Amino acid sequence: MKCLIVDDNTMARTVLRNMVKQIDDLVIRGEYATAIDAFNHLQREEVDLLLLDVEMPGMTGLELIKSLKKPPLAILITAKSDYAVDGFQLQVVDYLVKPITLARLLQSIKRAETWLKRSTENTAAINPDYFFARVNNQLTRIDFENILFLQAMGDYVLIVTPNKKFPVHSTMKSLESKIPSPQFVRIHRSYIVHLSKIANLEENSLQIGDHIIPVSERYKPDLLEKMNVL
Repeated sequence: MKCLIVDDNTMARTVLRNMVKQIDDLVIRGEYATAIDAFNHLQREEVDLLLLDVEMPGMTGLELIKSLKKPPLAILITAKSDYAVDGFQLQVVDYLVKPITLARLLQSIKRAETWLKRSTENTAAINPDYFFARVNNQLTRIDFENILFLQAMGDYVLIVTPNKKFPVHSTMKSLESKIPSPQFVRIHRSYIVHLSKIANLEENSLQIGDHIIPVSERYKPDLLEKMNVL
């Protein structure tokens, strides 16, 4: 699981970091002294778990959770027990009172893993990895993983896979709402591509298989961010 450590106390962060490094299932993606810094991180990158202090200057840990549209799982770690009720109302995984022990933290992490697994299973059931498109008067299953890119062509959108092209009577906007946004990115008014299929990017075009696809300046910054360019 990817996690953030958020605590305004330097020593507390150090102790927690040393514990987390002993847990194989956890990877620290950031360490912050303020909730607003953690908030900014979460606008750039999703994580699975917050190891979160409650009382911090500017914004409390509870306020951080409330400010997020889709907050990660959270384990509250604080010096006081006064916020336990508020924490559980926000459906936090656990509430640990300092000083914590490695054994107690491990219990919380195991609980978080169970919650995450249950959430992932529910999401997979609600959001399958395919959709059915009406092609030539029949419903055809198209797996997201097989899609190379989508191309708007008037009243149709061409769904291009390695072996076939499926003309679908639809708008690009309508299809965009049905595909998983982490995997796909719009690069042009007429094109949406599967990120993992991109072979290379050069100036204002990219290559997917044998296809050279234009990239507009409007969408290029978002593309570069999602490509995780070094």
